[in-house]
Amino acid sequence: MVAEQMVSRGVSVRQVARQLGVAESGLRYRLARAPDAPDGRTDRAAALDGWDAVVDAVLARFGDRRVLGGEGTGECRPYLLHEVLRREHGFGGSYQAIRRYLRRRFGAAPVQAIRRVETPAGVQAQHDWFEFMGLIAGVAERLYGLIGTLSHSRATFVWVSRTMTQLAWQTGHLALFLRYGGVPLWIRIDNLTTAVASGAGPTAALTAAFQTFARTCRFTVDPCRAATPTDKGKVERQVGSARTAFAELFTQDWPTLAAFQAGLDARSAELHERRRCPATGTTVAAALVAERTALQPVPMLGEPFDCVVARRVTRDCLVSFEGRRYSVPFAWVGRTVEVRGTAHHVVIHGAGQELARHPRGTRERLLLEPTHYDGPSTATVRAPTPLGRRAQLQLAAVPGLPPTVGRPLAAYVTLVEEACR
Repeated sequence: MVAEQMVSRGVSVRQVARQLGVAESGLRYRLARAPDAPDGRTDRAAALDGWDAVVDAVLARFGDRRVLGGEGTGECRPYLLHEVLRREHGFGGSYQAIRRYLRRRFGAAPVQAIRRVETPAGVQAQHDWFEFMGLIAGVAERLYGLIGTLSHSRATFVWVSRTMTQLAWQTGHLALFLRYGGVPLWIRIDNLTTAVASGAGPTAALTAAFQTFARTCRFTVDPCRAATPTDKGKVERQVGSARTAFAELFTQDWPTLAAFQAGLDARSAELHERRRCPATGTTVAAALVAERTALQPVPMLGEPFDCVVARRVTRDCLVSFEGRRYSVPFAWVGRTVEVRGTAHHVVIHGAGQELARHPRGTRERLLLEPTHYDGPSTATVRAPTPLGRRAQLQLAAVPGLPPTVGRPLAAYVTLVEEACR
Protein backbone atom coordinates (compact mmCIF):
# COMPACT_ATOMS: atom_id res chain seq x y z
CA MET A 1 0.00 0.00 0.00
CA VAL A 2 2.83 2.41 0.81
CA ALA A 3 4.51 1.62 -2.53
CA GLU A 4 1.25 2.16 -4.43
CA GLN A 5 0.68 5.56 -2.78
CA MET A 6 4.27 6.68 -3.47
CA VAL A 7 4.11 5.59 -7.13
CA SER A 8 0.73 7.29 -7.59
CA ARG A 9 2.35 10.56 -6.43
CA GLY A 10 5.04 10.34 -9.12
CA VAL A 11 7.90 8.64 -7.25
CA SER A 12 9.79 6.21 -9.50
CA VAL A 13 9.58 2.48 -8.79
CA ARG A 14 13.38 2.30 -8.54
CA GLN A 15 13.44 5.02 -5.87
CA VAL A 16 10.58 3.42 -3.94
CA ALA A 17 12.36 0.05 -3.95
CA ARG A 18 15.57 1.69 -2.72
CA GLN A 19 13.77 3.48 0.11
CA LEU A 20 11.82 0.39 1.19
CA GLY A 21 14.87 -1.86 0.93
CA VAL A 22 13.28 -4.39 -1.46
CA ALA A 23 14.16 -5.70 -4.89
CA GLU A 24 12.94 -3.54 -7.77
CA SER A 25 11.80 -6.57 -9.79
CA GLY A 26 9.75 -7.88 -6.91
CA LEU A 27 8.15 -4.51 -6.34
CA ARG A 28 7.21 -4.17 -10.03
CA TYR A 29 5.66 -7.68 -9.92
CA ARG A 30 3.56 -6.77 -6.89
CA LEU A 31 2.41 -3.46 -8.38
CA ALA A 32 1.42 -5.09 -11.67
CA ARG A 33 -0.41 -7.99 -10.00
CA ALA A 34 -4.06 -7.55 -9.09
CA PRO A 35 -4.71 -7.70 -5.32
CA ASP A 36 -7.15 -10.61 -5.58
CA ALA A 37 -5.30 -12.50 -8.34
CA PRO A 38 -4.38 -16.09 -7.39
CA ASP A 39 -0.74 -17.09 -7.12
CA GLY A 40 0.13 -18.97 -10.31
CA ARG A 41 2.58 -21.23 -8.49
CA THR A 42 -0.28 -23.03 -6.74
CA ASP A 43 -1.48 -24.37 -10.09
CA ARG A 44 1.84 -25.94 -11.02
CA ALA A 45 2.08 -29.72 -11.02
CA ALA A 46 4.13 -31.13 -8.12
CA ALA A 47 6.69 -33.90 -8.53
CA LEU A 48 4.71 -36.18 -6.20
CA ASP A 49 1.24 -35.67 -7.61
CA GLY A 50 -0.43 -39.10 -7.67
CA TRP A 51 2.16 -40.66 -5.36
CA ASP A 52 0.04 -40.51 -2.19
CA ALA A 53 -0.52 -44.28 -1.95
CA VAL A 54 3.15 -45.07 -2.50
CA VAL A 55 4.25 -42.44 0.01
CA ASP A 56 1.76 -43.74 2.59
CA ALA A 57 3.12 -47.26 2.20
CA VAL A 58 6.70 -46.10 2.73
CA LEU A 59 5.77 -43.94 5.73
CA ALA A 60 3.84 -46.85 7.28
CA ARG A 61 6.90 -49.08 6.86
CA PHE A 62 8.88 -46.68 9.05
CA GLY A 63 6.09 -46.43 11.64
CA ASP A 64 5.19 -42.83 10.82
CA ARG A 65 2.46 -41.59 13.15
CA ARG A 66 1.18 -39.18 10.48
CA VAL A 67 -0.34 -42.10 8.55
CA LEU A 68 -0.66 -44.70 11.34
CA GLY A 69 -2.08 -42.43 14.02
CA GLY A 70 -1.67 -43.77 17.54
CA GLU A 71 0.07 -46.91 16.30
CA GLY A 72 3.00 -44.92 14.93
CA THR A 73 6.31 -44.65 16.73
CA GLY A 74 7.68 -41.45 15.21
CA GLU A 75 8.14 -39.56 11.96
CA CYS A 76 10.04 -40.79 8.92
CA ARG A 77 12.89 -38.48 7.99
CA PRO A 78 12.52 -36.80 4.57
CA TYR A 79 15.88 -38.11 3.36
CA LEU A 80 14.80 -41.70 4.15
CA LEU A 81 11.60 -41.24 2.17
CA HIS A 82 13.55 -39.77 -0.73
CA GLU A 83 16.05 -42.64 -0.74
CA VAL A 84 13.36 -45.34 -0.72
CA LEU A 85 11.30 -43.65 -3.44
CA ARG A 86 14.36 -43.15 -5.62
CA ARG A 87 15.80 -46.63 -5.14
CA GLU A 88 12.64 -48.75 -5.11
CA HIS A 89 10.13 -46.74 -7.14
CA GLY A 90 12.26 -44.81 -9.62
CA PHE A 91 11.39 -41.38 -8.27
CA GLY A 92 13.36 -38.72 -10.16
CA GLY A 93 12.46 -35.67 -8.12
CA SER A 94 14.68 -33.79 -5.72
CA TYR A 95 14.99 -33.98 -1.97
CA GLN A 96 13.46 -30.51 -1.69
CA ALA A 97 10.39 -31.79 -3.58
CA ILE A 98 9.95 -34.37 -0.81
CA ARG A 99 10.14 -31.69 1.85
CA ARG A 100 7.63 -29.45 0.05
CA TYR A 101 5.24 -32.39 -0.38
CA LEU A 102 5.36 -33.34 3.30
CA ARG A 103 4.93 -29.71 4.37
CA ARG A 104 1.99 -29.20 2.04
CA ARG A 105 0.28 -32.43 3.07
CA PHE A 106 0.98 -32.63 6.80
CA GLY A 107 1.88 -29.06 7.66
CA ALA A 108 5.14 -27.67 8.93
CA ALA A 109 6.89 -29.82 11.51
CA PRO A 110 6.98 -28.34 15.01
CA VAL A 111 10.24 -26.72 16.03
CA GLN A 112 12.21 -28.79 18.55
CA ALA A 113 13.10 -26.66 21.58
CA ILE A 114 16.48 -27.36 23.17
CA ARG A 115 16.95 -27.36 26.92
CA ARG A 116 19.91 -25.24 28.03
CA VAL A 117 21.68 -26.65 31.09
CA GLU A 118 24.45 -25.05 33.14
CA THR A 119 26.17 -27.53 35.44
CA PRO A 120 27.69 -26.51 38.80
CA ALA A 121 31.45 -26.23 39.21
CA GLY A 122 33.37 -29.50 39.19
CA VAL A 123 30.45 -31.61 38.00
CA GLN A 124 31.02 -32.25 34.29
CA ALA A 125 33.57 -32.12 31.50
CA GLN A 126 32.98 -33.01 27.85
CA HIS A 127 35.65 -34.79 25.79
CA ASP A 128 35.86 -35.50 22.06
CA TRP A 129 38.40 -36.48 19.39
CA PHE A 130 39.12 -34.58 16.19
CA GLU A 131 41.76 -35.25 13.54
CA PHE A 132 43.94 -33.04 11.35
CA MET A 133 47.13 -33.09 9.30
CA GLY A 134 50.14 -31.70 11.16
CA LEU A 135 53.84 -31.13 10.46
CA ILE A 136 56.38 -32.72 12.81
CA ALA A 137 60.04 -32.22 11.86
CA GLY A 138 59.02 -31.45 8.29
CA VAL A 139 56.95 -34.62 7.88
CA ALA A 140 53.19 -34.38 7.33
CA GLU A 141 51.38 -36.69 9.74
CA ARG A 142 47.78 -37.47 10.58
CA LEU A 143 47.39 -36.37 14.18
CA TYR A 144 44.51 -36.59 16.63
CA GLY A 145 43.49 -34.03 19.19
CA LEU A 146 41.55 -34.92 22.34
CA ILE A 147 39.73 -31.73 23.27
CA GLY A 148 38.26 -31.31 26.74
CA THR A 149 35.98 -28.57 28.05
CA LEU A 150 34.90 -28.03 31.65
CA SER A 151 31.18 -27.37 31.32
CA HIS A 152 31.06 -24.74 34.08
CA SER A 153 34.12 -22.55 33.50
CA ARG A 154 34.43 -23.32 29.73
CA ALA A 155 38.16 -23.96 30.18
CA THR A 156 39.30 -25.82 27.07
CA PHE A 157 42.50 -27.79 26.48
CA VAL A 158 43.77 -29.89 23.56
CA TRP A 159 45.99 -32.94 23.95
CA VAL A 160 47.61 -34.18 20.75
CA SER A 161 48.42 -37.80 19.87
CA ARG A 162 49.54 -39.90 16.92
CA THR A 163 46.95 -42.60 17.62
CA MET A 164 43.41 -43.05 18.92
CA THR A 165 44.03 -46.34 20.72
CA GLN A 166 42.81 -47.27 24.19
CA LEU A 167 46.21 -46.29 25.60
CA ALA A 168 46.01 -42.89 23.91
CA TRP A 169 42.41 -42.46 25.11
CA GLN A 170 43.36 -43.02 28.76
CA THR A 171 46.62 -41.07 28.55
CA GLY A 172 44.74 -38.16 27.01
CA HIS A 173 42.20 -38.17 29.83
CA LEU A 174 44.97 -38.07 32.42
CA ALA A 175 46.65 -35.22 30.54
CA LEU A 176 43.39 -33.24 30.49
CA PHE A 177 42.80 -33.88 34.21
CA LEU A 178 46.26 -32.51 35.00
CA ARG A 179 45.48 -29.39 32.98
CA TYR A 180 42.09 -28.98 34.66
CA GLY A 181 43.73 -29.28 38.05
CA GLY A 182 41.45 -32.15 39.09
CA VAL A 183 38.89 -34.74 38.02
CA PRO A 184 35.22 -33.82 37.42
CA LEU A 185 32.45 -36.06 38.73
CA TRP A 186 31.11 -36.83 35.24
CA ILE A 187 32.74 -37.08 31.80
CA ARG A 188 30.42 -36.85 28.80
CA ILE A 189 31.75 -38.60 25.69
CA ASP A 190 30.72 -39.96 22.31
CA ASN A 191 29.96 -43.64 21.82
CA LEU A 192 33.41 -44.42 20.42
CA THR A 193 34.71 -47.99 20.52
CA THR A 194 37.55 -47.29 22.96
CA ALA A 195 34.96 -46.37 25.59
CA VAL A 196 31.66 -48.06 24.67
CA ALA A 197 31.52 -51.78 23.93
CA SER A 198 27.84 -51.82 22.92
CA GLY A 199 24.74 -49.66 23.01
CA ALA A 200 24.61 -45.89 23.33
CA GLY A 201 23.58 -43.24 25.81
CA PRO A 202 21.98 -44.51 29.05
CA THR A 203 22.06 -48.13 27.83
CA ALA A 204 25.73 -48.09 26.79
CA ALA A 205 27.99 -50.87 28.07
CA LEU A 206 31.51 -49.58 28.66
CA THR A 207 34.67 -51.42 27.69
CA ALA A 208 36.35 -53.19 30.59
CA ALA A 209 39.55 -51.15 30.26
CA PHE A 210 37.85 -47.75 30.31
CA GLN A 211 35.42 -48.79 33.06
CA THR A 212 38.37 -49.77 35.26
CA PHE A 213 40.14 -46.54 34.38
CA ALA A 214 37.05 -44.47 35.30
CA ARG A 215 36.64 -46.33 38.58
CA THR A 216 40.29 -45.73 39.45
CA CYS A 217 40.03 -42.02 38.66
CA ARG A 218 36.66 -41.78 40.48
CA PHE A 219 34.54 -40.30 37.69
CA THR A 220 31.35 -41.53 36.05
CA VAL A 221 31.16 -41.96 32.28
CA ASP A 222 28.12 -40.32 30.65
CA PRO A 223 27.85 -41.39 26.98
CA CYS A 224 25.72 -39.25 24.66
CA ARG A 225 22.61 -40.58 23.00
CA ALA A 226 23.09 -41.92 19.50
CA ALA A 227 23.21 -39.27 16.75
CA THR A 228 22.60 -36.46 19.26
CA PRO A 229 25.59 -34.09 19.16
CA THR A 230 23.67 -31.49 21.20
CA ASP A 231 24.16 -33.74 24.25
CA LYS A 232 27.72 -32.40 24.40
CA GLY A 233 27.21 -29.09 22.68
CA LYS A 234 29.90 -27.25 24.63
CA VAL A 235 32.76 -29.39 23.38
CA GLU A 236 31.20 -29.76 19.91
CA ARG A 237 31.26 -25.99 19.59
CA GLN A 238 34.84 -25.90 20.83
CA VAL A 239 35.90 -28.43 18.19
CA GLY A 240 34.77 -25.96 15.53
CA SER A 241 36.21 -22.89 17.22
CA ALA A 242 39.49 -24.67 17.99
CA ARG A 243 40.18 -24.94 14.27
CA THR A 244 40.05 -21.15 14.18
CA ALA A 245 41.66 -20.28 17.51
CA PHE A 246 44.50 -22.80 17.00
CA ALA A 247 44.55 -22.60 13.19
CA GLU A 248 48.12 -21.42 12.62
CA LEU A 249 49.44 -23.91 15.21
CA PHE A 250 47.99 -26.80 13.19
CA THR A 251 49.82 -25.68 10.05
CA GLN A 252 53.14 -24.76 11.69
CA ASP A 253 56.14 -27.10 11.41
CA TRP A 254 57.08 -28.30 14.92
CA PRO A 255 60.41 -29.99 15.77
CA THR A 256 58.76 -32.52 18.10
CA LEU A 257 55.31 -33.54 19.26
CA ALA A 258 56.18 -32.25 22.74
CA ALA A 259 56.92 -28.79 21.31
CA PHE A 260 53.56 -28.86 19.52
CA GLN A 261 51.84 -29.75 22.80
CA ALA A 262 53.58 -26.89 24.59
CA GLY A 263 52.33 -24.49 21.91
CA LEU A 264 48.76 -25.73 22.31
CA ASP A 265 48.92 -25.29 26.10
CA ALA A 266 50.26 -21.76 25.75
CA ARG A 267 47.46 -20.86 23.33
CA SER A 268 44.85 -22.29 25.73
CA ALA A 269 46.17 -20.09 28.55
CA GLU A 270 46.01 -17.07 26.25
CA LEU A 271 42.43 -17.81 25.23
CA HIS A 272 41.36 -18.30 28.85
CA GLU A 273 42.59 -14.83 29.71
CA ARG A 274 40.70 -13.29 26.79
CA ARG A 275 37.41 -15.21 26.80
CA ARG A 276 34.61 -14.76 29.31
CA CYS A 277 32.69 -17.47 31.15
CA PRO A 278 28.91 -16.99 30.62
CA ALA A 279 28.08 -18.75 33.90
CA THR A 280 30.17 -16.46 36.12
CA GLY A 281 30.75 -13.33 34.04
CA THR A 282 34.47 -13.46 34.79
CA THR A 283 37.26 -14.52 32.48
CA VAL A 284 37.57 -18.23 31.80
CA ALA A 285 40.92 -18.19 33.60
CA ALA A 286 39.34 -16.79 36.78
CA ALA A 287 36.42 -19.22 36.52
CA LEU A 288 38.88 -22.13 36.14
CA VAL A 289 40.74 -21.12 39.30
CA ALA A 290 37.44 -21.10 41.20
CA GLU A 291 36.29 -24.41 39.71
CA ARG A 292 39.50 -26.22 40.65
CA THR A 293 38.45 -26.10 44.30
CA ALA A 294 35.43 -28.28 43.41
CA LEU A 295 37.36 -30.88 41.39
CA GLN A 296 38.54 -34.20 42.78
CA PRO A 297 42.29 -34.71 43.12
CA VAL A 298 44.05 -36.43 40.25
CA PRO A 299 44.98 -39.96 41.40
CA MET A 300 48.51 -41.27 41.21
CA LEU A 301 48.26 -43.93 38.49
CA GLY A 302 50.72 -46.24 36.82
CA GLU A 303 50.97 -46.39 33.08
CA PRO A 304 47.66 -46.55 31.19
CA PHE A 305 46.39 -49.90 29.95
CA ASP A 306 44.33 -50.87 26.94
CA CYS A 307 43.06 -54.23 28.20
CA VAL A 308 41.99 -55.45 31.62
CA VAL A 309 40.63 -58.91 32.51
CA ALA A 310 39.98 -60.93 35.65
CA ARG A 311 41.79 -64.27 35.84
CA ARG A 312 41.87 -67.07 38.40
CA VAL A 313 45.35 -68.21 39.45
CA THR A 314 45.88 -71.92 38.72
CA ARG A 315 47.62 -74.41 41.01
CA ASP A 316 50.88 -73.94 39.09
CA CYS A 317 50.74 -70.21 39.95
CA LEU A 318 49.90 -69.06 36.43
CA VAL A 319 47.33 -66.81 34.77
CA SER A 320 46.44 -66.76 31.07
CA PHE A 321 46.44 -63.57 29.02
CA GLU A 322 46.62 -62.96 25.25
CA GLY A 323 47.64 -66.55 24.47
CA ARG A 324 50.45 -66.61 27.02
CA ARG A 325 50.79 -67.69 30.65
CA TYR A 326 52.39 -65.58 33.36
CA SER A 327 53.51 -66.52 36.86
CA VAL A 328 52.04 -65.00 40.02
CA PRO A 329 53.20 -65.37 43.66
CA PHE A 330 51.98 -68.77 44.89
CA ALA A 331 50.04 -67.23 47.78
CA TRP A 332 47.39 -66.17 45.21
CA VAL A 333 46.62 -69.71 43.99
CA GLY A 334 42.84 -70.15 43.68
CA ARG A 335 42.15 -66.41 43.93
CA THR A 336 41.11 -63.96 41.20
CA VAL A 337 43.54 -61.27 40.10
CA GLU A 338 43.26 -58.37 37.67
CA VAL A 339 45.52 -58.57 34.61
CA ARG A 340 46.24 -55.30 32.77
CA GLY A 341 47.92 -54.93 29.40
CA THR A 342 50.02 -51.77 29.21
CA ALA A 343 52.16 -50.49 26.37
CA HIS A 344 55.14 -52.72 27.28
CA HIS A 345 54.14 -54.94 30.21
CA VAL A 346 51.53 -57.32 31.56
CA VAL A 347 50.83 -56.06 35.07
CA ILE A 348 48.98 -58.29 37.54
CA HIS A 349 47.14 -56.64 40.43
CA GLY A 350 45.51 -58.06 43.52
CA ALA A 351 44.15 -56.49 46.69
CA GLY A 352 44.96 -53.03 45.35
CA GLN A 353 48.66 -53.69 44.78
CA GLU A 354 50.92 -54.85 41.99
CA LEU A 355 51.74 -58.55 42.33
CA ALA A 356 53.76 -59.24 39.20
CA ARG A 357 55.04 -57.58 36.04
CA HIS A 358 56.11 -59.36 32.85
CA PRO A 359 57.11 -58.10 29.37
CA ARG A 360 54.18 -58.01 26.96
CA GLY A 361 53.97 -59.48 23.47
CA THR A 362 57.06 -61.69 23.73
CA ARG A 363 57.80 -64.68 21.51
CA GLU A 364 57.76 -66.91 24.60
CA ARG A 365 54.39 -68.36 25.55
CA LEU A 366 55.32 -69.10 29.17
CA LEU A 367 56.94 -66.44 31.34
CA LEU A 368 58.08 -67.46 34.83
CA GLU A 369 59.58 -65.57 37.74
CA PRO A 370 61.33 -68.14 40.05
CA THR A 371 60.85 -66.01 43.15
CA HIS A 372 57.06 -66.37 42.79
CA TYR A 373 57.44 -69.98 43.98
CA ASP A 374 59.50 -69.18 47.09
CA GLY A 375 58.43 -68.23 50.58
CA PRO A 376 56.54 -69.65 53.56
CA SER A 377 53.11 -71.24 53.34
CA THR A 378 50.00 -69.22 54.05
CA ALA A 379 46.80 -70.16 55.86
CA THR A 380 45.14 -71.21 52.59
CA VAL A 381 48.04 -72.20 50.30
CA ARG A 382 50.95 -74.49 51.04
CA ALA A 383 54.28 -73.41 49.57
CA PRO A 384 55.51 -75.36 46.53
CA THR A 385 58.00 -78.13 47.18
CA PRO A 386 61.49 -76.59 47.34
CA LEU A 387 63.91 -77.35 44.54
CA GLY A 388 66.19 -80.28 45.26
CA ARG A 389 69.91 -80.38 44.64
CA ARG A 390 69.55 -82.00 41.22
CA ALA A 391 66.93 -79.45 40.11
CA GLN A 392 69.20 -76.64 41.23
CA LEU A 393 72.05 -78.14 39.24
CA GLN A 394 69.87 -78.37 36.14
CA LEU A 395 68.67 -74.80 36.54
CA ALA A 396 72.09 -73.40 37.39
CA ALA A 397 72.43 -71.95 33.88
CA VAL A 398 69.15 -70.09 34.18
CA PRO A 399 69.77 -66.37 34.73
CA GLY A 400 68.83 -65.29 38.22
CA LEU A 401 69.68 -68.61 39.94
CA PRO A 402 73.15 -68.81 41.57
CA PRO A 403 75.20 -71.92 40.79
CA THR A 404 75.09 -74.50 43.62
CA VAL A 405 77.94 -76.83 42.52
CA GLY A 406 80.40 -76.59 45.38
CA ARG A 407 83.27 -78.57 43.82
CA PRO A 408 84.31 -78.48 40.15
CA LEU A 409 84.39 -81.71 38.15
CA ALA A 410 88.21 -81.57 37.80
CA ALA A 411 88.49 -81.97 41.57
CA TYR A 412 86.46 -85.19 41.43
CA VAL A 413 88.71 -86.51 38.65
CA THR A 414 91.80 -85.85 40.81
CA LEU A 415 90.26 -87.67 43.79
CA VAL A 416 89.36 -90.71 41.68
CA GLU A 417 92.87 -90.90 40.18
CA GLU A 418 94.46 -90.73 43.62
CA ALA A 419 92.16 -93.46 44.92
CA CYS A 420 93.13 -95.76 42.06
CA ARG A 421 96.89 -95.56 42.71
